[in-house]
Amino acid sequence: MRQTFDIKGGPQDGRAHLPLLRKELGTMGLDGFYVPHDDEYQNEYLPDANERLAWVSGFTGSFGSAFVFTDKAVIFADGRYTIQ
Repeated sequence: MRQTFDIKGGPQDGRAHLPLLRKELGTMGLDGFYVPHDDEYQNEYLPDANERLAWVSGFTGSFGSAFVFTDKAVIFADGRYTIQ
């Protein structure tokens, strides 16, 4: 595998995927959903297939979590990610 400099994540991912999650919340009758950065094994560094937080929000840092509600979304991260 070769290193690429393709940008992963970003606000465009959140704009594209957040409505999909909200639609599914409505289908399931849920008010909100918690999206951790960790995978089911609580790994900090994840393969691309398990980057749930990056998929829903575009946030690609190694630590963070989000709460997605039908009308709001909140992301929590530490101070290393102020700019992102």
